[in-house]
Amino acid sequence: MHVAQPLPRTAAAVGFAIDAYAGVEVRPGKGLPHAEAVADILRADGADESTQVAALLHDVVEDTSLTVEDIQAVFGDRVAAMVAALSEDGSIKRYAARKRALRSQVAAAEPATTDIALADKIASLRHAAITGEHISARKLGHYRATLRLAQASGASTRLVAQLERLLEPV
Repeated sequence: MHVAQPLPRTAAAVGFAIDAYAGVEVRPGKGLPHAEAVADILRADGADESTQVAALLHDVVEDTSLTVEDIQAVFGDRVAAMVAALSEDGSIKRYAARKRALRSQVAAAEPATTDIALADKIASLRHAAITGEHISARKLGHYRATLRLAQASGASTRLVAQLERLLEPV
């Protein structure tokens, strides 16, 4: 059996994320295991290396003390721009407004960013299905709104179909 070797930048991103999350408390199903699940979904969908790297780092700015500039210094402008678009504005206190702003950022970013957002939701729903974790109605509403955005933007049809299937029974 042939086992695919990680690409050099994805391996570097895993190391970067390990360091970033060292000592940081995250909810079950989040942190590095979640980031790796998101990147795996994108790799299976044929995403390029930069998109996989951005997927590995997509929550680092929200979850740790690192900044978009820290990511840019190591991984360049494209990865940093995708991570920035996928990072919530913590100054927006109301959930619905914060998620609406996040979706607007994703919609304005390059198309691969929408694929990362889809893979993020797919990974979270898969984790919830395995663990029996309850997903709130407002979070499911955000997931459905992200799906509509992806459908309108021409995102990966395979990722759209996966998210549609996962949202059907919920």
